[in-house]
Amino acid sequence: REGLVTSLQITILAARANGKFVIDGVYNNFRHGDGLYQECMQGKTWGMDGKTLIHPNQVKTANEVFAPSEEEVEHARRLIACWDEATSSSEGAFTGVAVLDGIMVEELHVKSARLLLARAEKIAPITGG
Repeated sequence: REGLVTSLQITILAARANGKFVIDGVYNNFRHGDGLYQECMQGKTWGMDGKTLIHPNQVKTANEVFAPSEEEVEHARRLIACWDEATSSSEGAFTGVAVLDGIMVEELHVKSARLLLARAEKIAPITGG
């Protein structure tokens, strides 16, 4: 996989530029749960949206990694609320950024947060969340 890093990252960039999802390739050793977890985490960190699976015992791990966590959902909600408050403020002109917990928030972060909430909403009936 190390030799594919550049190609995988270019694939992710191309997909994002064209509004496409990126599903990571198969992890063949379906009996090695730790390896699957590590590869799923790596894919998520790089910006992939999911993992191609070849065995039923891989589903739980992939879902746990790629489904938004409660913390991610809560942060997304706070980020959107912060943005909405900043953009609707009557205290002068909006500068194009907001600040949440000392960190600058721009419209691109709000777009990502809204996508995360939409994904969480679609997954909730499946996971019971």
